[in-house]
Amino acid sequence: MRKKFLCLTAMLLMLISALSFVGCGMFGDSTNGGSDGGGDGTVEQLQEYIPTADDDMEVIEGETYYKSNTTDLVTEINGYYRVDRPFTIDKENENRRIYHNIYFYEEDFFQIIHYKNINSLGTIYAILSDQTDVEYAEVSYSTGGTPLQIDIKKQGVYNLILDIETFAIDMVKVKDIQTPVYEKIKSCELNIHVSLSDHTYHPMTLNADTNEYYIEAQIPLNATIGFYSETRNSHYKMTVEENLKDTILYYNTTNVTQVRIHVGGTYKIYFNAKTYKLRLELQNPDTANYYCQVEWNNGNELNKKSESQPYIFEYEFVATEYADIPSFYPMLGMSYDLTVYGDEENVVNGEYVREAGTYKMTINLKDFTLTVQKIS
Repeated sequence: MRKKFLCLTAMLLMLISALSFVGCGMFGDSTNGGSDGGGDGTVEQLQEYIPTADDDMEVIEGETYYKSNTTDLVTEINGYYRVDRPFTIDKENENRRIYHNIYFYEEDFFQIIHYKNINSLGTIYAILSDQTDVEYAEVSYSTGGTPLQIDIKKQGVYNLILDIETFAIDMVKVKDIQTPVYEKIKSCELNIHVSLSDHTYHPMTLNADTNEYYIEAQIPLNATIGFYSETRNSHYKMTVEENLKDTILYYNTTNVTQVRIHVGGTYKIYFNAKTYKLRLELQNPDTANYYCQVEWNNGNELNKKSESQPYIFEYEFVATEYADIPSFYPMLGMSYDLTVYGDEENVVNGEYVREAGTYKMTINLKDFTLTVQKIS
């Protein structure tokens, strides 16, 4: 879950000033935080933040929002990496900054970066001021044992209250999340990953009417695709349209930052800037590159029926009485989700055949159907 960027930042900070992380301990005393690179230091300046027309954050009426030139709250939410979140100042304590109504989900994280000198690397702080907050989150450590980030354990809408004297954060849960709300994606690039030596990034265009980023691209069979920010700091998580799952792509719920493409071809790719949902439209179904095997990884690869119908595959199945219909698989991933057709006298619930015999099975990967016909 830790980003390479964050790990590299942590390693650089430790190399430049090992003592600078003393302030990242549980007490978080900023007077013992060490140097962020030397120099005379930078005096903090607060700039009032006025939400723009395309800013989708929840603004509290009557509150004034600010940004700091020396302190950043870093968040990664659903793969969106952000460092410029505005805050308000506690009216009873000017050393407390309040970051309001942040929608956090499991495996998201946050941390504080403080710059004593804005021309040098900052110091990372990951401190929970209230230990009862471990119900919601936990501190994650670098390989050297230094607090690196605070990982979310329980999703919800939170206020984060930062004490700029200790750089510790108090988490206040505002409410549960009924409907997921994500930060609007400001830039998006399609990554097509064929191999370690063959992976490319393609800038996408935002359609303001549909709120979708879009592009047309050639995607090889068995490649994976994912979506990144222009800076590559963000690697967005995604959901996919249900009809795509185990048909033209494989969606793994344990790794939702990429999908594997089962059918190689020319696609129109759409990625929603607010819902983070992917949809695909195959543009050349009659000439696309298809693959089919019987059962999983048993060397039973099927040949396409003809060059004119590369999406049709056939298989003869010798069945015993009440035998299960075999599964058909892409090169990698779960079995294809096929709609089964056949004589109701022989094919039961699309799952097994009633009688022993030889069956011709026609797999159509253009419409993802399986036709079962008894031939003897």
